[in-house]
Amino acid sequence: TPNPHNTVYLGDRAIVFMAILLCFGSLVLQFFVAWRLFDRWLALIACIFILFCDTMWQYSTSGLPQMLLLFLFNATLYALVRAVEAKYQNGATGLWLIATGAGFGLLALTHALTIFIFVPALIFIMFLFRPRARAAALVLSAFLILYLPWLIRTWIVCGNPAGLAFYSALDGLGHTEAGWMRQVVFHADELGPAALRDKTINNLILQMGHILEYLGWSVVAAMFFVSSLHLFKRAETSVMRWMLLAMWAGAVIGMAIFGLNEEQGVSANQLHLLFVPLMTCYGLAWLLVQWNRLGLQLRLARAAFIGLLFLLCAFPMINSLYLTLLGPPRAFFRWPPYIPPYISILNQWMKPEEITASDMPWAVAWYADRKSLLVPDSVKAMTDLADYGYLGGPVAALYLTPISGTENKLRDIIKGDYREWAPAILQSQEVSKLPFKWGTLSLGFEKECVFLSDHDRSRESSP
Repeated sequence: TPNPHNTVYLGDRAIVFMAILLCFGSLVLQFFVAWRLFDRWLALIACIFILFCDTMWQYSTSGLPQMLLLFLFNATLYALVRAVEAKYQNGATGLWLIATGAGFGLLALTHALTIFIFVPALIFIMFLFRPRARAAALVLSAFLILYLPWLIRTWIVCGNPAGLAFYSALDGLGHTEAGWMRQVVFHADELGPAALRDKTINNLILQMGHILEYLGWSVVAAMFFVSSLHLFKRAETSVMRWMLLAMWAGAVIGMAIFGLNEEQGVSANQLHLLFVPLMTCYGLAWLLVQWNRLGLQLRLARAAFIGLLFLLCAFPMINSLYLTLLGPPRAFFRWPPYIPPYISILNQWMKPEEITASDMPWAVAWYADRKSLLVPDSVKAMTDLADYGYLGGPVAALYLTPISGTENKLRDIIKGDYREWAPAILQSQEVSKLPFKWGTLSLGFEKECVFLSDHDRSRESSP
């Protein structure tokens, strides 16, 4: 576990290492996809552009699922391209369509929001391939075989097939996502079509206002939208540009409904990143076509043009490297606003059968290897859960991080979702009204974390 002398947990290192491997693996898949749609030279140049995309590396060290999604998405695109090629060459498409459906199934298992990418792809496949019913059935069957069992399992476990994704869709509709999850008894009084409409429209405006940022600050990738009006010579290349545009539009709708909540510049719902590699290929192809139309035969001028495009796309990464090497020290890993070593100490303070209520229970489970409960919306709800033994153990402590403290406005603490826990968050004298009387009201480098318990645990250690 982490400690003040080694703040990076081994599990975090493993996750980042795997994400980087997936990033390189996705580049390999992108190369073969681009090679089949364009040529080997353009595929290689596009891969170099992506390799120096700073946003890709930011997500590689975030612990979020984007790199796995990117790898699976590129693998799915490869199967889809092969199916389109077989269609125009009068070859067998069945196995490639099954592989495409399986790829979308794995994507949905990784992040359910990718279903919004699958639906337009399925519609497009149904109209592109013949017979339509057979093509759609092959793709949909492969998708459901992988995804449906997990929906059934989730339904059996928690009575809701969507699981926590259901609460993600409610984020911003009266409460935050965490606010809805903290309700022991679900109240839908504040929900309505008008609230969902306003949230969706606001998120659409937000996405369009930051589209270049979401595309990794890549000018070349942004040129895809212009290239979609260009008629490419190869039928497969022309068809795939429209399919890519349809899938991206589906992703935009999904992100507008569920929202993009960023922490330190990254978001688990950011799906624009998946389209950057292939969009870069189309944008680069279109820009090179326009360059050729100038009639300049100088190889040096063409190389300089490509170099200028590369500098424009790689500038954010160059700037990040400059700040890393010559600027103030910065952490390599991206953590939410908590400090792992001051969570891992709960492994010694709490017994295995005891439960800690926290605003970041997954961090307590990951770094401290102890049971944790998301802080309920009221003190009474937590007391009832403990008294009636619903959780299989005593709720013996309260651990609050900046998630509920300094990350919120004062009004949100006093009158918002955490209002009943305001005495602990604000470290006021009214903390005596809470069920836990003893506490360390300041932990961490900036004294922002709060730990309250039923007795002094700082001098104890679990067996």
